[in-house]
Amino acid sequence: MKSPCPICNRQVEITNPCGIATVQCVFCGKYETENINTFTTEVLGWSAEQRLNLSGWIQESSNARFSELNIKDFANLRSLTVGEKAEKALARLAQKFPKPGEWLDLSGGAHVEVKAVARVSEDNELRFLMREFLHEEMGFLLMHEIEEGIGRKEVYKISPKGWAYLDSLRHGNPDSQIGFIAMWFDKEVNDAHLAIEKGIRDAGYAPLRIDRKEHNNKIDDEIVASIRRSKFLVADFTKHRGGVYFEAGLAMGLGLPVIWLCRESDLKDAHFDTRQYNHIPWQSEKLAELSEALKNRIEATIGRGPLAEKF
Repeated sequence: MKSPCPICNRQVEITNPCGIATVQCVFCGKYETENINTFTTEVLGWSAEQRLNLSGWIQESSNARFSELNIKDFANLRSLTVGEKAEKALARLAQKFPKPGEWLDLSGGAHVEVKAVARVSEDNELRFLMREFLHEEMGFLLMHEIEEGIGRKEVYKISPKGWAYLDSLRHGNPDSQIGFIAMWFDKEVNDAHLAIEKGIRDAGYAPLRIDRKEHNNKIDDEIVASIRRSKFLVADFTKHRGGVYFEAGLAMGLGLPVIWLCRESDLKDAHFDTRQYNHIPWQSEKLAELSEALKNRIEATIGRGPLAEKF
């Protein structure tokens, strides 16, 4: 049935409105909700910025599903900086138009989708990101004006510099040999720490735990600097420490692969923003299996490391 989208108010197609409803929106993308009426009542009470943040989050999520238990959490999604909005717009352009050298016509659905993922509500703001920021300031886009009817319109092309920047985001630090460990540092999981280190070593990389590294800087600065130098990050969400979520998010923002772990008994409490990722569950009495599973996941997703013969 046709109905206004509860988030952006555009006309959408809603399937199965009396059960687990599926909403297909040109701006927000596809999402599901267990109770469309409760969802609508909740979201209508939000500010325009909160709804815009939710639309952008859905556009980037492969499995967006809302319930009465988790929907209130999404009111606290962080707003993006101007630079983050521009970066997301550039990345979505590359996804929609993956052929280098083609001019991008943002009329129609592509225009709306780029606005959503960049969390932009007005055309003028998107034009600023495209023309002033990505084209003139950063040189990531080339721009050309063409005749259209009685007027002119702008078309864009991702520049070599723009493609190189996107490539750097995808590959992180290809020459690094470090696997950074983000987890709860408590004696309750000391044996799991050792099992994780073993899995990283067996895959051919050097594990780094920030609590074991000598440093003179503030601990927060040292964590950020160490993650920046790493090839990938292993995040164990046992006890769901806030610092682990921060470090995993930072690594993803830097383009580093993140490998997700969690003690099996804690997995049910995973945060709504990370539940869709494929966690490796582990049990305290089966830590050898954790080491082996982690080794296999690293080799399958990142490749065997250069230090494999040294450990």
